[in-house]
Amino acid sequence: MALLNINALAGFSPTLDALTDRQRAALVEVVFCHRLGMLSATAVFNDAEVFREVTGHIPDEVARANTRRYGVDLESLSAGQPRFYTDGFEPETLLLGFTYLTTGALAEWKRYRRDPDDKYRVLIDRYDAEDRVISVGEVERAGGPELWKGPADLPKIATAAGMHAIFLAKEAKDQSYLRLL
Repeated sequence: MALLNINALAGFSPTLDALTDRQRAALVEVVFCHRLGMLSATAVFNDAEVFREVTGHIPDEVARANTRRYGVDLESLSAGQPRFYTDGFEPETLLLGFTYLTTGALAEWKRYRRDPDDKYRVLIDRYDAEDRVISVGEVERAGGPELWKGPADLPKIATAAGMHAIFLAKEAKDQSYLRLL
């Protein structure tokens, strides 16, 4: 299922705007992140070939994933420290995230898991490239539009264009997310 009216998001992410028509047609989701005053867009595809076309390559950790969706933080590609995302392959794991160094080596990976005590929270466990624990249970919560700290007009434009918006934020960091389906 392609994301409808992606053109409505023009101007918020130069890297999203730069996707070809074929790549835009393959989008199934866009997640905007507002982190420390900066906005980035993660493009999500269910087509591995289009994902490879956008990223230039698929790292081994991502290629090995049993996933229906592939995500890439588009701004991280141009910064040289790419962030990739896949579906989790265990029932309690929602998502896996991988961050790479400019050399292409894995820097860290994250496991996003359901909070068994609160359906509005996701718990994030972070590991280094050697699978050593960096942190366990970082909280990301879902809620209303008040969680979004990015451009106020972005969710309004997206919903007016027929997209469904989900709002998320990290509890201990200056990070908020606008997930558009």
